[in-house]
Amino acid sequence: MMATEQVRVRELVAWGLDESPFRPQLDALPLKIERAHNWLAQRDAWVSNQPVNRDLQAFAHKLLDQQLDRADLHFEMKGLDWSIGIVDLRLLIAFQRRLIFDDHFSHAESPASDDWPALVALAFGPPIPITYRKLASNDSELVLQSENPNLQIRASARCDHEPFLLHGGSPFFEVAEFRGRWFLRDGYHRAFRLMRVGVVYCPAIIVRARTLAELGASQPWFFSEETLFGFHPPRVADFLDDELTIEYNRPRLFKTLRITIQESIEPAPFAFLSGEAK
Repeated sequence: MMATEQVRVRELVAWGLDESPFRPQLDALPLKIERAHNWLAQRDAWVSNQPVNRDLQAFAHKLLDQQLDRADLHFEMKGLDWSIGIVDLRLLIAFQRRLIFDDHFSHAESPASDDWPALVALAFGPPIPITYRKLASNDSELVLQSENPNLQIRASARCDHEPFLLHGGSPFFEVAEFRGRWFLRDGYHRAFRLMRVGVVYCPAIIVRARTLAELGASQPWFFSEETLFGFHPPRVADFLDDELTIEYNRPRLFKTLRITIQESIEPAPFAFLSGEAK
């Protein structure tokens, strides 16, 4: 049976709040937001710095190169311009507003800053398990529900045998450069745990994004493009700053996937009838 307890939320507040139905009414919130705005206004304007560390020992390069043969890595990065390297977490912008801490899921202790095998294992994790329960299954509909908010239905790489598959989300730590600024693309909770214990360098997949969609910041619950390219964009490191964040509890949410099955009979395309290539 799935758990129904509450989860802890840590949310950035200095850049305005979105319309979240799950954020409780907090009496101290207006004062907190005003203090956060004042705190942020005193900060120097953002200057983009290159976060990729080029000065690596040979054994660290070897550990990273060993990840390049992973088929799931190439599938996850399909269509993107990407490489791998070591990045400085302090120089990354955050497009996510919130971190969710769920005691239902345990995490290993954060590696030491010089433990490169453990850091590589953290950044290039194993595939995320596909867990769900079936709420409905009939000739016209399939409904799945999961505690994993990243559960998706994706087109399969082997469309001739399995046109669709369930995907649990990227297990990789990812950063992306877009329009001259560097962002954390995936791995917010890992970055928070690392920086909390003083680890600021982490292996990562490095994406050169060409669009906001490739960056991954196109969902309405993320910070706006105007905020991300403003004078004081939210930083990944800001999640550790009590002056810029609030914490509250909310109920655990489930991800629901509804698949509607429709059938139709239509004339075949001309190219198919004539044998011409599509």
